Amino acid sequence: MLNPEIWNFKTPQHYFSIEEKDFKKTDIPNIIKSHYFNHSISLILPDTIRIPNELRTCIFEDSDYYRINNLNVSELINKEFIEAFVKKGELTLLTIENKIDLDNSVAITPSGHLILSLLTEDFQKLGLEGKVSFFDRKMHTRYVIIIDLKSENFTSGKKNYEHVQTSLKKHLDKKFNIIISWNPSEENVCPSSVAAWFHKRKYSVFLCQQVFLQRTEYSLSIPIISNESDNDKFFEWLGVFTICGDLKNNIENDYINTYKCPLPSMNVGQVQYLQWTGFFTRNQIKNLYNAMNEYISTKNTLPWTALHVQGFLDSPVSWDLKEHTFYTDGDNSYTIVFRPNAHSIIYKSLSSNNKPRIFQ
Repeated sequence: MLNPEIWNFKTPQHYFSIEEKDFKKTDIPNIIKSHYFNHSISLILPDTIRIPNELRTCIFEDSDYYRINNLNVSELINKEFIEAFVKKGELTLLTIENKIDLDNSVAITPSGHLILSLLTEDFQKLGLEGKVSFFDRKMHTRYVIIIDLKSENFTSGKKNYEHVQTSLKKHLDKKFNIIISWNPSEENVCPSSVAAWFHKRKYSVFLCQQVFLQRTEYSLSIPIISNESDNDKFFEWLGVFTICGDLKNNIENDYINTYKCPLPSMNVGQVQYLQWTGFFTRNQIKNLYNAMNEYISTKNTLPWTALHVQGFLDSPVSWDLKEHTFYTDGDNSYTIVFRPNAHSIIYKSLSSNNKPRIFQ
């Protein structure tokens, strides 16, 4: 058997964008507002000995989320559910353990949109209005249905609502394991109310919590961002650091792959790395962004700090209602680099989802 010519394989398609923003302004970047399904958060803090408590604690405020097994999708258009949770706060719901390229998937965005990404056989059973997946226009094996749960036309008693409810109850016999988080619009309302609602309807509800990881790297050269520096090389260094790549190997060897810190650079005593993994709402990311803004504004000696957010590989949408797919690695992530006395740098990454389409 002949060995494949691996050097002739095409590099997987990726989409990157870079923009700068004045971090001193109070408005939250749109990249945070429009990225709904967040799986992991990382902070990289160079030349830092003591990690501020506000950076640790802000992410854990109202951070509980819940797993519900064998959910009937028709529950999600229940009148009481929509009025109590979708319209009175921000509800985020996502199917888990389903592959976006192989299985059906369900989600509710904080904007109040119910998304059904369905295999053709299940879509045709429903008889609901939908569109063929943008990434499957030739084969027509997947369709996407978007329902605005907050629409005035989608209320109990109206023809469209009754049609959708009947179709989901009678013709979508698949059940889903989902995770859910709710941020109520009123402070005196407990976020766990949504879990209690499903529990009363005889569902098994499980409390979930994020996993936290921290590590410290000592005596490290880090890149400095300047007008002469290469942004791509800087973000490459962040990636190597995040995956615990060898950043201290100074031995030059033709037979060993080595990595060198890009120039210009500086030596620091230590670099702190914090990572949370689980399910995070956009409100939690907003709180951390504000805490990072406040922190960097008081630390003029820091060269930079970085916030990285990774989305779920199998979420049906990436940003806003842009359809997401899994061709190579399912990447949908962004990095915000904060710099004292300078604009922040926002780096956005998508994998083979380089031509997303908005369903509206």
